[in-house]
Amino acid sequence: MRWTTISVRVPAEHADAVSNVFFEAGSGVQLDEPASSHSVNVTVKGYLAQEGDYQQTIETIRRRMAATVGSLVDLELDEIENEDWAVSWRESYKPFRVGRRLLVKPSWEQVKTAPDDLIIELDPGMAFGCGTHPTTATCMVFLEKYLRPGMRVYDVGTGSGILAITASRLGAAAVYAVDEDPMAVRVARENIAQNGLEDQIQVGLGDLLDRLEQPADIIVANILAEVVIRLLPMANARLVPGGLLIAGGISAPKAAGVLEAMKREGFEEVDLTNVDDWVSIVGVKR
Repeated sequence: MRWTTISVRVPAEHADAVSNVFFEAGSGVQLDEPASSHSVNVTVKGYLAQEGDYQQTIETIRRRMAATVGSLVDLELDEIENEDWAVSWRESYKPFRVGRRLLVKPSWEQVKTAPDDLIIELDPGMAFGCGTHPTTATCMVFLEKYLRPGMRVYDVGTGSGILAITASRLGAAAVYAVDEDPMAVRVARENIAQNGLEDQIQVGLGDLLDRLEQPADIIVANILAEVVIRLLPMANARLVPGGLLIAGGISAPKAAGVLEAMKREGFEEVDLTNVDDWVSIVGVKR
C-alpha cells in the first residue's frame, strides 16, 4: 500500500492541536522536532493511506488546520511505501516514562529498567495513542493512581491498545478494549500480543459500550469531548456504584461542557488535569 505524507510547519504551541486534526482524520502522526520551546516552530507529519476518498480527507485536514492555527497553512504532500513508514517510526519513537512506574518502549529499543518498572512495549503503527500525546499520558497517570489489582476495566476507543495494556500491567483482573476502527483493532491486538497479554485483554470492534454489558470498576475513554458526552449514559449503566470514568481527549475550551454533562448523568468530579490545553477528567458514579 502507498501512503500520502502531509507535512505542516507550525508554531510549537499549536503542535498538539494540529496533531489532533490528524488524529481525528484517522492519520498517524509524527513530530519531526520535539516542541521544547514555545518560541520555535515544529514540523508535524500525518500519514494517510491512499484508499477510498483520501483526497477529500486531505481537503478536510486543510480546512480544519486553517481553523486551528487561525490562518491558511501550507501542506506539503509526498508519497511513501509501507516500508518507508516503518523506518520513519523507528527514527522518531523512543522510550519514555509516564507516572511513577510506567515505561513505554518500542520493541526494537533496549533500555535500562528499575526493579519496579512496568514495561509497555508499543509499536503504534497508524493508530492513535502511542503515549506521547498529553491526553494519553494523563489517562495512564490516572490509571496508575486509581486502579487497584483485581478490577475490571473497559478501554473505549483503544487505538494502539496502550491504555488497555497499562491497565493490565497495573493488575486489572480483566480488560476489555473496543474501537470502531478495524485498523486500530488490528494494531491493538498486535501490541497486546507483543506484551504477552492475550489472555488478560480482549479486544474487538465496537461502538462505545454497545457490546460490553458486565459491570466494570473503571471505564477509560481517551476520545473526543463530544464522544465522551455521548458515552456518559452508557458508562453510568455499566459502572458499579463508586466506579470511575477516566475521560481524556478533551480540549480545554470543551471541558466545562463535559463536566456539566457528567454532573447531569450522575458523575461527580474527583480529579482533573490540564496539560497543554488538553484536559482529562476522573468522575465517580454516585
